[in-house]
Amino acid sequence: MIVFISGGVRSGKSSFAEQCAKTIAQETCSLHYIATAMRTDKEMEARIAHHQHERQYDRWQTWEQPYDLDVLLPIFSERHVVLLDCLTNLWANELFRDDEWNVHVKVPRIAQQIKQLGEKVKALIVVSNELFCDGVPKERGTYAYMHGLGLLHQHIAAWSDVAILMKYGLPIVKKGRWPCGAESY
Repeated sequence: MIVFISGGVRSGKSSFAEQCAKTIAQETCSLHYIATAMRTDKEMEARIAHHQHERQYDRWQTWEQPYDLDVLLPIFSERHVVLLDCLTNLWANELFRDDEWNVHVKVPRIAQQIKQLGEKVKALIVVSNELFCDGVPKERGTYAYMHGLGLLHQHIAAWSDVAILMKYGLPIVKKGRWPCGAESY
């Protein structure tokens, strides 16, 4: 099962995704958290610390993996529920890690890694940010980033069993049936 959760910044995506993962896992599956953020400045350090604090009393196994998700594939099985937080950071890390900004090469590779991960585990929950309101700017880096993120969103939404848009802390189901009962959030 793949669950895709997107929404604006600070819309409640991560905490909702964590609750969803715990509900799906119950007591029978282990919980894994793939953290894609890189420690780049004090604000990011604070956000990472906040997320770690939120998970400290739960049974999460955290993997800090800013790119190359395929190196984690051998670790997982159908006994695992995996939360990937977040696609927005993963895409930025992958796109800007070298001088090769070829969206049509990088997007399919990342999309395939996510699809393979989703096929291997009991559930994969992918969190991403919605950045599209006024079109895509023409600046080279910004255009490549937003264009690629949009393509990734389309791939993942197409493969997802469930797609949820978070708005004001409320989940809006756009595709499929919500796997987490209303009582769990």
